[in-house]
This record gives sequence, C-alpha cells and structure tokens, in this order.
Amino acid sequence: MVKQDRARRTHESLLDAAAKEFVRHGYTGANLQRVADLVGTTKGALYAHFSSKEALAGALTGPFEQAWHELLREAEATGPVSTEALSDLVQVLVRRLRADLRFRAGFHLTAEHARARRQLPPAVRDLGRVLPPLIRQAQERGDVSPTREPEMLSRLLITHICGIHFTTTECQADACPEQVSALWQLVPRPTAARTDRETRHARDAGSAECAEPAAHGTGMTRTPGRAVRSCGSSPTTVGCPTAVSIGRSDT
Repeated sequence: MVKQDRARRTHESLLDAAAKEFVRHGYTGANLQRVADLVGTTKGALYAHFSSKEALAGALTGPFEQAWHELLREAEATGPVSTEALSDLVQVLVRRLRADLRFRAGFHLTAEHARARRQLPPAVRDLGRVLPPLIRQAQERGDVSPTREPEMLSRLLITHICGIHFTTTECQADACPEQVSALWQLVPRPTAARTDRETRHARDAGSAECAEPAAHGTGMTRTPGRAVRSCGSSPTTVGCPTAVSIGRSDT
C-alpha cells in the first residue's frame, strides 16, 4: 500500500512537471530529462510511468478535452434559462486557463498540434460554435447590447479567452477577479436608459421614418441631429434600422 501511494504521488508529480514543461517549451521543445529533474527522479523512472513523450502529452490532452467539452455542454444546457450562462462560461474558461496548469498545458498541446497541420485548434472551433447562440440569447434577454453581431462578439471573446494566458502571469483560482471582470466589461451592455419598450419604439419609429418618401425628390429626410436616406432601394442605406444595428452606440 505504501509503495502504491508513493507511485501515485510520483505519477501526479510527473504530470505537473510535464505540464509546466509543455507550457514553457511546447511539445517539440519539451525535454523529458528536465521533467524528471523537476520531480527529483530519473528519466528511467519517468519511463516506468509514461512510455514516451507522446504518452505523457496524451495524459494531459485527454483530461483537458474532456473537461473543456463538459464546460461547453453545461453552458449550452443552461443557456436558455440562465441570464449568467455566457458570463459564467467566459469567467470559468479564463480562470481555468490561468490557474489550472494541466488544463493550460492541454490547451497548448492541442492548439500546437492543430496549428502544425494548419488547422483551427479544436477548442477555438468549439467556442466558435457555442458562443454565438449564447450571445444571441443574452441579447434577447437584454443582458448584452444588440449593437454588435453575435459572431463578431464571439471572435472578441475567443481572442481574449484563448490569449489570456499569454498576456498574464499565473495566479490562484480565486485571485483573478480584476482581470476577469475587465475582460467581461469589453462586452457592450445595454444602457439603463433604454428599456426594451424604448428600443422597440425607436426601431418602429426608424422604420416608419425610412419608409416615408423624401420631400422634393431628394431621397433625404431630416430628423433632429442627423440626415437619413430613404430605405427605398439600397440595402446599405444610412439610418435604416435592421434586426441588429451594427456599429451604433447605445451611449
């Protein structure tokens, strides 16, 4: 029993040391002798636990992929009923990538493997599928401003989620609130002054305004503070509201 406990502790220590090595040097640059030295054992003893560098990397990528998919499945399942599903997912992923060394190593390894084959990393592809529907649901509930396309906001969040570990130092799981909060503040939020009723009224008024023919055949109609072109024929008409008003500010 004592021997088994010692072997289990060594196994776990080797995984932690390998995670640090892979994060620092990547799969290609990782050195198993350095991994063994970090644990204070021999390279031969390492091979007793892991037959190769590939096997050691697989012991990290397997659990990472499982944990990643579970987090995304949970967000998808709770998204329609939870107003915090989107922000919770973003914060959980950021914290895990920063504070969980093995999780971060798994992300690095899978991304490196994909990029070497000129492919999109699986984690990025998964986020590109899951985030837009969650963003759209948050916009419909009024949690996120509808002034940006869900796909565009998805790219912004993916960039920050996946890049956070390159731009910040390691931290404990409960010591990242400032960085996570700062990240979430980049997502445009509706202003308190514009309620759902006001938003609908503004859109209805804008549609009526654009539908009205312009005076004197100029193709333009005046509204307080800005010029608006008639919506008659052009899909790129200035001032004609769409389902999502891209580029407009609620402030």
